Parts: sequence; C-alpha cells; structure tokens
Amino acid sequence: MDLESELRKAMAEQVSGASAAPSLVADVKRRHRRRRTRIHAAAGAVAASVAALALVPTYQSFRATPAGNSETTRPTSTVSAFQQPERPPAPGLSRPPSAKGRSGAGATSHPEHPPGGPGGGTRKPGTGLHDLPSWITYLPDGLTAAAPCAVTGGAERKTTTCKWRGDVGWVEIVLVKGGLAGPQELMKSTGIPGRTSVRGTPALTGDLPGSGRQISWLAGPNVGVTVSAGGSVTGHLMRIAEGVRP
Repeated sequence: MDLESELRKAMAEQVSGASAAPSLVADVKRRHRRRRTRIHAAAGAVAASVAALALVPTYQSFRATPAGNSETTRPTSTVSAFQQPERPPAPGLSRPPSAKGRSGAGATSHPEHPPGGPGGGTRKPGTGLHDLPSWITYLPDGLTAAAPCAVTGGAERKTTTCKWRGDVGWVEIVLVKGGLAGPQELMKSTGIPGRTSVRGTPALTGDLPGSGRQISWLAGPNVGVTVSAGGSVTGHLMRIAEGVRP
C-alpha cells in the first residue's frame, strides 16, 4: 500500500465518528453573503472617491481664465463684470479733492514764533533781541540802547558794559573776564550784600546808591557778571540775570 492510501485511511478513521451539524451549510452560506456585502460596499466607496478626485482638475479648469480669454483680450474701454464702474457723483455734489490735490496735504503746519524773545523781550529796532549781544537773551520791553556796548581793559582783564534806558527805568549789564577772585569785587553797593543764586550759582545782591539794585556772580572761571536795574524794571532783575549766558 502506498503513502497516499495510508493517509486517506488514517483520515477516514479520524472522522468516522464525527458528524456535521444540520445548520453548518446555512451558517457557511450566511457568512459568505455578509463577506460579499462588505466587499461591495468598500468597492463603492473607493469608486466614489476616485470619481470626486477626477472632477477636481475639471472644476479648476472652469475657474481658471485661459490665455486668450475674452476677459483679458477685450478692449480696455469695456467694463468687466468683475470690476464695478465708478459711480459719478450725485447732481449738485462735488467730488471731494484727493489727498494729493489738497494744498498742504500731508504737511504739518507750524505756528509762527511769537513776537518777542524769551519771557516777552521785544524785537523793535534798537531794543529787539537781534540787537542784543549774543550772550544776553532777555531784556524787558520799553528799553532802548543808550549806546553801543563799550569794551575796556586789556588781555589780563577785559570789561564789557551795556546800558539801556526808557520810561520803565534802566538796565546795565557788565561782563568782566580775567583777574577775579569772587563776585564781591563786582559789587558797587556799600552795605552788607545779600545772598542768592543765579541758575544754581551763588550770587550777591545789594542796593545801589540813589535808586536801583544789582546782582553779581561768577558765571565761569574768571568770568564775572553784574546786572543792575532801576525803576519798574527792577522787578525783572533776576530774570535778566538768568538770561545772561557768557
């Protein structure tokens, strides 16, 4: 007996006592139908996806404007359906000027400098700030230069004296450069001087013989300043002194 016959005999002996259930065939058929249904459903979903992807290039081709399309080749005078024409203004209404057409558009206006210098100094000929030495920045109104500033002395000690007079009183400013030990050398009053400061620098004040008042201080190394005033402008004495910047 050959090997195949022996295998068939052994298999027959193994299953000789076994019996198939009556519902076995029905179960196999039912499982087979369910498997076919799942396969068909999956195939339908795949087919729908492929069809949707195939339609995308066609849809894009409808949206894109091909070369030579009438929209790009039509005369410029034709109004495109995608470009709304500019509506003319209503009767009786004028079109507002553009920013470029308005005079001064985009520019910031700056007010004119008020007449008079710092603190109301005048600019009239003979008394204006442009007529003052560059180191004097304030002078009350109503004063006229009595004479050009006078310069005396030499290289070791030079004195510049400037005087103004008017109905409001008088002002004298003396600038001394060189050979100074302190503001006491500039004082003309004979009494005991008072103490104050000009822009933080110690200064001496005192009454002048007759009428008037003065203030003296060292504006720098070996640079002394004395400001004297009489009349109603005496109330501006400190303001005039702070405007002296040698």
